[in-house]
Amino acid sequence: MKEFKLSESGARGWFIGDFAEAVFQTKDFEVGVQTNPRGPCASHYHADITEITLIISGEILTNGKIFTAGQGYILYPGEISQSEYIKETTLISIKTPSIPTDKHLL
Repeated sequence: MKEFKLSESGARGWFIGDFAEAVFQTKDFEVGVQTNPRGPCASHYHADITEITLIISGEILTNGKIFTAGQGYILYPGEISQSEYIKETTLISIKTPSIPTDKHLL
């Protein structure tokens, strides 16, 4: 058994994936748990990654639709993510495969 603290693992809550700080390193996928403050986030897309997001608490507006606790969405490679956190929001994000450099800001 390997113990860890989310606060001591990867940047911004990313604790599984293909990066040095991960508590479990793999090229297959990334997992992050993040709490984001109210406000906009940078629009972006992934060329090769599929990104799955599940809202744990809070409220986010993504691509014109509001998502709240228990809801989520999947963005496929090439789809643009335009999001704004309506409230402080905690979410789980899973990306597959793990390619840390595959985030393209718009």
